[in-house]
Amino acid sequence: MVDIIDDDDAVRDSTRALLESYGYAVRDHASAESFLEADGQTADCLLVDHHMPGMSGLDLLERLRAKGDQTPALMMTGRSDPSLEPRAARIGVKLLHKPVAEDQLILWIEEARLVRP
Repeated sequence: MVDIIDDDDAVRDSTRALLESYGYAVRDHASAESFLEADGQTADCLLVDHHMPGMSGLDLLERLRAKGDQTPALMMTGRSDPSLEPRAARIGVKLLHKPVAEDQLILWIEEARLVRP
């Protein structure tokens, strides 16, 4: 199971379609807050956009890590921010810069699922 957390409907829909075409079960959420409110099974991997209204992707992942949740996570950003890389690395999150090539995204998701604690 891969959870996609992104406020952009088109990105969420196209990423879901891509991952489902590779055989992944996918859930999607329009915000960090809606992800936190959702009940359901544990994901194998989180694919999180950084820049969202309300709680940012990195704030969400830092909150999850503080609660002991070590689900492998990939965070995507389309903006350049030098402070993101060290924060993401500190909590064990891979930072991807948009646009992300399809084959690279699938490779990173597979790698993240293999290192699941």
